[in-house]
Amino acid sequence: MSTNDFSGLDIDEILPKKPKKVNGKKKGNRTELELTKILSNRFNMPFTRSVGSGNRWAQVDKMTEEATQVFSGDLVVPKGFKFVIESKGGYDSIDMSSIFIKGNSELDSFMEQVTDDSKRCGRSPMVCWKKTRKPWLVFVLTRDLVGHEFEYTMKYKEWTGVALDHILKLNDEFFYQS
Repeated sequence: MSTNDFSGLDIDEILPKKPKKVNGKKKGNRTELELTKILSNRFNMPFTRSVGSGNRWAQVDKMTEEATQVFSGDLVVPKGFKFVIESKGGYDSIDMSSIFIKGNSELDSFMEQVTDDSKRCGRSPMVCWKKTRKPWLVFVLTRDLVGHEFEYTMKYKEWTGVALDHILKLNDEFFYQS
């Protein structure tokens, strides 16, 4: 083939491929569904995605106390469950090492969101976060972990992060209101 003969080349071999655009809503839904399965299996109780999670507070002026309990957070949890859960998937751009220098506004927004839900429903806040191809992490208020020890944790402001697999090894009494 001469230097000017391009007949044997495929256009896909010449042009760079564009990375696929991530559909954040689909990814969030998948992540929430994965988390509901993990929690349902661990507690042998149904956990489900909350209808309209992430958008209902702007639409509803006043809900009944029962509706507030059911529709707080990203997941509908069993009656008596101590935590309201905010589920996050992705956010791979959050650099864990820079958190120790200047914090992180995205992580702060997760915690602010679940804290607002917590105040509405009277349950403790919990953020469950899974970066792409990484294990699940859980952030709870440090005060909720008093008396519980883990080999590996990360303290962030008034929150403590721990692997979801590790926190799920705690007794059911930790997760349910007495």
